Amino acid sequence: MEIPVSLMLWFFAIALSIHIVEESTVGGGFVNMVKSQFWPAYDHKRFFWFNTACYLFLAISTVAYELCAGAWIVLPLSFAWMLVTNGFWHVIGTVFSRTYSPGLITSPIYWILMYFLIRYNLLRGQIEASHFVISTVVGSLATVLMIGSLFLMGLKKRR
Repeated sequence: MEIPVSLMLWFFAIALSIHIVEESTVGGGFVNMVKSQFWPAYDHKRFFWFNTACYLFLAISTVAYELCAGAWIVLPLSFAWMLVTNGFWHVIGTVFSRTYSPGLITSPIYWILMYFLIRYNLLRGQIEASHFVISTVVGSLATVLMIGSLFLMGLKKRR
């Protein structure tokens, strides 16, 4: 089976749409969880604009890769890794808080897509290993910074 890299990246955009809907509606919503646990000033407007920016970044970087190829894959692939690692944070949040973390249900979609990307693109030489490693590091660091900022806001809340 052969799955074009561009198509796999667009699948991540589709999965992000589903993930945003889940975070907006299921289990009281992501906004309410963040408000109660980390950042009292967090609201639906911030949630909307943050996710809009993320979605635009993924779409624009995917189009840039489609037009220019090569190293341009680092941008959308970094974002894909950010989504994959964000899914693990939803699992960790659920385990430690013993309550549902909005986004948990759709996180396995990211993991399945990354498996396909590795199996049908990386291992078949359609993605350079160096680009894949750089993307993994950048995407993982972006998630740590994103989640870390919530924990910092939580520390400020407790003071």
